[in-house]
Amino acid sequence: MTQADESRLSFWSNIVIFGASLLWTVPGINVLLSVPAVAGLILIISRLGYFRAVVTSMTSLLIVAMVGLMIEGYFMALMSAAVFTVLVIAPGLTMGIASRNFLSAGKTVWCGFIPILIVMAITLFFYSDIARGVPDIVRQFNSDLSSVIDNSPGLSGIVDKQYGAGGDSRERFIEEFDKILLLFLRILPGTIIVTFLGILVLSLAVAGSIASRLGLMIPRFRPFYLWRANEWWLLPTAIGLILIIFAGDDFWRYFGGNILIVTGNIYAVAGFAVIEAYLKRLSAPVALKVISYLTMFLLMAISSVMLAVIGLADSRFNFRRENLDREEKNME
Repeated sequence: MTQADESRLSFWSNIVIFGASLLWTVPGINVLLSVPAVAGLILIISRLGYFRAVVTSMTSLLIVAMVGLMIEGYFMALMSAAVFTVLVIAPGLTMGIASRNFLSAGKTVWCGFIPILIVMAITLFFYSDIARGVPDIVRQFNSDLSSVIDNSPGLSGIVDKQYGAGGDSRERFIEEFDKILLLFLRILPGTIIVTFLGILVLSLAVAGSIASRLGLMIPRFRPFYLWRANEWWLLPTAIGLILIIFAGDDFWRYFGGNILIVTGNIYAVAGFAVIEAYLKRLSAPVALKVISYLTMFLLMAISSVMLAVIGLADSRFNFRRENLDREEKNME
């Protein structure tokens, strides 16, 4: 890798990371930009060393705090900086260190997830306080929703048409939304874990793709059609099922449900890899792949369960054992 390549790597990595810092308070955009930002930190550590990574991290953290301060004041600045540290800086640094020490791709991702796991473990100690705050969240949501309905004649008409023109139509409408909100809050931890894992996997994939062009040694995943869930994932899946069925306390039932959300998504990805492997084996044209993927997306509620079952069964029986050629076997 030439000096010019190092300069370009440093320049573009810093541009991406600082860009993510400037737009960190924008919902949605911050999640998307966290992928290249984490990838940038991995590349900086892997090639340019720890000192430059720390300087870049501290500078980006200062940018996040300044933007938050200008928008909402000190509290926003503190919260934005804390979240940016947990979701971008800490995972990027730990994954960069793992990459520099030539750990496998899977271990590198789990190293990046350690800071997030620590934060989530700490929140468990405050579960009772969080649970007590849920009714307040629901009441505030109901108040805001009622205001929206009052100020929107079109929405009010839709509610009356759907739930009847009686005086209790709005109450029934809000009750339905309350159920959706409570369900969302109950599955939020598992959803957050799956989202963070996805971000870290994509970040390492992006960093690995760039590294291969620059001749850098960064852990890379096997081709997607060879991905397979480890048999050990069956243990947390069984624990989650047991908690849902037999636990008497709501906390443990929700805990079990969130475990299943995590393992279910992992198995679904593995099941998707099985489908991709067979499409590749059949040399399926691009049009057939697009139709297959679009069908699975449109029937997500059904296909996600089917893919999870396929991934779970594949973790035990390895459906692709006879489909791997000699080169693919050497990659395992």
